[in-house]
Amino acid sequence: MDILHQHHQASTMSSSTSSHALGSPWMQFCHCGKRAPVKTSWTGENIGRRFWACEKYGVDDTCGYFVWLDPPTCARGRELPPLLREKIDRLEKEVAAAHAKEKNDRINTKDWMIVCFCTFAAIGLVFMITLRMIG
Repeated sequence: MDILHQHHQASTMSSSTSSHALGSPWMQFCHCGKRAPVKTSWTGENIGRRFWACEKYGVDDTCGYFVWLDPPTCARGRELPPLLREKIDRLEKEVAAAHAKEKNDRINTKDWMIVCFCTFAAIGLVFMITLRMIG
């Protein structure tokens, strides 16, 4: 028997409805009789760990259905998500700064093009006036 099914059998002992009878080890039903969605914990010791819970979990705890899908997170598994979050935040800031610089560079390029156009127009106007005076 694989780990998923071993864990599943252990976790369904605490639930009132066996999902195996319904044909899927991935589907659980809460005490309300509704399908319990898989959620992910983002708290300290259980960060990244998935669980089934009543759809009202965290809002209305009258049902109280909660069953872990994943085994406890190892120490390294608890260390990585905060490090990854820091790296993601840093990279998002770098991308935002690069976009701001690009936008600023585009504005500067547009200003430079306007200055060039006006300079060439003025030179052309001076050239035309000079030709009329000569001719």
